[in-house]
Amino acid sequence: MPDNNVEQEYLSVFGQKLKSLRVNLTKKSLRLFSYEADIPCATLSRLENGTRIPNIITLKKIASELNISVSELLEKIEYEMPEHLKNFEP
Repeated sequence: MPDNNVEQEYLSVFGQKLKSLRVNLTKKSLRLFSYEADIPCATLSRLENGTRIPNIITLKKIASELNISVSELLEKIEYEMPEHLKNFEP
């Protein structure tokens, strides 16, 4: 049975790392980045706040806007995850 607290913590940290990548790699605001990536601003906000689970198309759009592949995006996020979340299985 999955631990909902760990799942929520994972989503929260995922969102923080995603926001950090957006800010550090592009220096763009959430609004501008979401517009240029063709993602609703509310969707990106919810992802960065850890209240939404991303789908593959959204991840592809984010990665494309960051000029990296989806696998690189996930690697960058996972690399900075706390150890107890790296092996989290839903």
